[in-house]
Amino acid sequence: MPAIPLSDVLQLHFPEVTGAPRDSVPSPTGKVTSPRSRNRAAAWAQDMARAHAYMSSRARSEAEQEAADRLYEEALRQGPDFTRYRTGSDFREAPRLNIDRNAYARIIFALEMIERGTYRHSRKKGKQGIPRTAARVLKALLGLAMRHGRVYPSLLGLAQLACVCKQTVVECLKLLELYGFVVVHRRCKRIRTPLGFKVVQDTNAYTVQEPRGLGALALSVFQRASESRKLAASSFQSHSIKEQKQNPLPWGIPDGVYGNLRVQWEAS
Repeated sequence: MPAIPLSDVLQLHFPEVTGAPRDSVPSPTGKVTSPRSRNRAAAWAQDMARAHAYMSSRARSEAEQEAADRLYEEALRQGPDFTRYRTGSDFREAPRLNIDRNAYARIIFALEMIERGTYRHSRKKGKQGIPRTAARVLKALLGLAMRHGRVYPSLLGLAQLACVCKQTVVECLKLLELYGFVVVHRRCKRIRTPLGFKVVQDTNAYTVQEPRGLGALALSVFQRASESRKLAASSFQSHSIKEQKQNPLPWGIPDGVYGNLRVQWEAS
């Protein structure tokens, strides 16, 4: 297949630039609507045409020429790379997390309190606000954070770790993000192709933390008071049990005898 001239590419994909009627020319780039997007798409088409011309000039056989033409047609069919990653994605590394066993226990305890509270106060009998599969997804994220320090698995990999399906992972992540347990960071990255660099969607990164916002409010409502009769572990005051209670009487002495002996001893 010979190289396609740049004018034909512009006429095929961007008829408003060449003045061709829009109804007679199909456009595969449906997401290119704004003037800025059309300018970016035109620049992208020029870059693809230059890369294809360079590959065609370097081709030494018909097989290499056909491979270059096939790559060029595939790129034109897919359209500009800025239309294939989600809004809000940026080039970033996964955040570093400091999750130890104490933080793990606090986060799981908070989720269990909210789960029990929403189940106990649900409007419909037998329903609950947080499903039990959310704990599986959260434990999988915490396990990755404790082992690797960064959490950026794919949805399919997270589904395999949590032993649930992919759609369940998506729903649980939305719920955990709503209650402030998880912060989702959308990412994209550049990869090298025979026609140059292009931007593609990367796996999401996650920040796992103690509940904030709605989760902190729900935890303050549903959290039960401690049933321990001793002081909290965070208290800096130390009290002995002997100071709070009276000394027990010696074993085998009837009540009243020990007190009378002490009164006689003090009088003598």
